[in-house]
Amino acid sequence: MSNDQGKTTAEGKDRQVVVSVRFPGELLDRIQAMAAVMSTTANALIREGMEVYVREQAASSEFKQASEKYIAEAQARVATVLGAPPDGRRARG
Repeated sequence: MSNDQGKTTAEGKDRQVVVSVRFPGELLDRIQAMAAVMSTTANALIREGMEVYVREQAASSEFKQASEKYIAEAQARVATVLGAPPDGRRARG
């Protein structure tokens, strides 16, 4: 469970979590060099890059198709748990 259970949505947005990510050495060197040239940190550069990537991917048709498939599969699993047939009708019991 998360420690954020009692926090409001606004408080949760500002929460930052430390993660570990592995980069090939050459890519990390390029990121650090770019950050130095741009007078920022590698952390800020990576975070900004991921924000752009996620925004672009979320707007893509590929993501829409994948999300629709994911939702359909999740609904099928829930129906299985509830004992409902695949077409969505509840099983008699």
